[in-house]
Amino acid sequence: MMGLRVENVTKSYGGVKVLDQVELTVDAAEFMVVMGPSGCGKTTLLLVILGALTPDDGRIWIDGKEVNQLPLEERNIGYVPQDFGLFPHLDVYENVAFGIRVRGYLEVRIRERVTELLEIMDLKGLESRKPRELSAGQEQRVALARALATNPSVLLLDEPLSNVDEATKAQVGTNLKEVQERSNITTLCVTHNPEDAFGLGERIAIMYSGKIIQCATPQSMLENPRNELVRKLIAPMYILWSHKS
Repeated sequence: MMGLRVENVTKSYGGVKVLDQVELTVDAAEFMVVMGPSGCGKTTLLLVILGALTPDDGRIWIDGKEVNQLPLEERNIGYVPQDFGLFPHLDVYENVAFGIRVRGYLEVRIRERVTELLEIMDLKGLESRKPRELSAGQEQRVALARALATNPSVLLLDEPLSNVDEATKAQVGTNLKEVQERSNITTLCVTHNPEDAFGLGERIAIMYSGKIIQCATPQSMLENPRNELVRKLIAPMYILWSHKS
């Protein structure tokens, strides 16, 4: 079994179930999006997979290996948080280099890898800029480059388009998909925005109240929503879909 597998995962806070027996499989090299309203458990799911939170029950598998007992730093996961998480005191080069530097890479290898990623992300020439000197789209690409620098098995993205202005969102989304396809990396993205979900996901998993209530391709979900709740959550897409039909 390759890719990412979330098996019967439950997580509670103060007796309230935030994740309720979540079952999800992301195929190797697939770009899957979990979509749901704020507070439904999306970010908690990412943090459990990452290893920043411990599930109350259930198992996490990456490339066929159970990782529940592995600490965060040994799970080989790239993570881009909603606020991008860049170090404000480090320039672009050092932000991208951070993960591989702490892993003890030789300086020549660090330079090769950072240079490669800066070129792929169209960030060449911005090496010496600090995060405050970048646009939101540039910040996102730096964060993505940093997450990919260690060649992770899985990439986790938390609301990757939420901090990007509408004028550049389409281009940033296109860049994100191109990078994911080029790197051939298993990717799980979470968002509350139906348009972002349907624009990015090869498959979409709808989450509500800590449960996955449907998982399907965008086309299949639009044609066959499992119930009225799913139909309501994806309602904004019907207008766009009808215009394309």
